[in-house]
Amino acid sequence: MLKGLLKMSMLKIISENKATGYDIIKKVNTLTGEKPSTGSVYPLLKSMVKKGWIVGKTVEGKTIYEISDSGKKVVHAHDSMGNYYTQKISGSISLANDTFNDLHVTLIDDTTLVNPVVKEVSSLLAHGIAPEKINRVLSKSLEALQKLE
Repeated sequence: MLKGLLKMSMLKIISENKATGYDIIKKVNTLTGEKPSTGSVYPLLKSMVKKGWIVGKTVEGKTIYEISDSGKKVVHAHDSMGNYYTQKISGSISLANDTFNDLHVTLIDDTTLVNPVVKEVSSLLAHGIAPEKINRVLSKSLEALQKLE
C-alpha cells in the first residue's frame, strides 16, 4: 500500500474512533486485505502527532490515538478532493465509454485507468501537495486529451 494512502487511511480510521496502533493495523487489514507492518504504521503515527493531526494518550501501557481539530480539517479536505476527482474522472470515463461504444471499440477497463490516478492524487494530498496544484495538472491533462481529437 502506498505510504500516502496508508497515512490517510489511518487518519480516517482515527477520525471515526479512538484507536491504538494495533487497532489501526487490524482495521486496515480488514478493509484492504493487506496487513501493514508495524514499521510503517508507527512512524506514520509519530509524524501525524508531530504535525498536530492526532494526539496520543498512554493508558495502561497502550497509546490511544485521537484526532485533533487540525486532523479533522485534513480529513475533510481529503474527502472533498476525493469526491471531486472521483466525479470528474467518472464523468470522463462515462463519456469515453459512450463514445467508444458507439464506435464498437473496447475501452480499457476503467479500474486499470482510474485507480492509479486516484491513488496518486490521494498520495499527493496526503503529502501536503496543494489541491489547486493537482487540479491544474489534471486540467492540463484533460486539455491535452481533448486536443488528441
